[in-house]
Amino acid sequence: MNRFFLVIASLFIFAACTQAEPDLSVWLEDGVIIDTRSVMEFESGHVADAIVMPHDTIDQTIASVAPDKSTPIILYCRSGNRAGIAKSVLNDMGYENVVNLGGLQEAQAAIDAAR
Repeated sequence: MNRFFLVIASLFIFAACTQAEPDLSVWLEDGVIIDTRSVMEFESGHVADAIVMPHDTIDQTIASVAPDKSTPIILYCRSGNRAGIAKSVLNDMGYENVVNLGGLQEAQAAIDAAR
C-alpha cells in the first residue's frame, strides 16, 4: 500500500516539474532572444538576433528590452546553467513567458527549426 502511494506521489511531483515547450515560431515574432553568457563569450559567437545580457545582471537590465512582463523571453548560455539561473530570477520578478533553451548549440538548433 505504501508503495502505491509513493508511485502516485512521484507521478504528481514529476508532472509539476515538467514544462511544456512553447511554440518558438510564435515566440520569435514578439519575443526577445537573450544570451546570458559574458560579453566576451557572446562576441565569440551567438544566435542571430540575440541580445547579450549576463545572468548576474539580468535583473537590472531586462526592463530595457522587455518592459512588459508578458513578453516572450528565450534564454540560452553555454550549457543551460546560467540561463536556468536567469529564468528563475525573471520568474521571481514576475515575467510570465520565459524559456531556457539550454546551451548555444541546442538553442541554435531549436531556433533554426522554428524559423
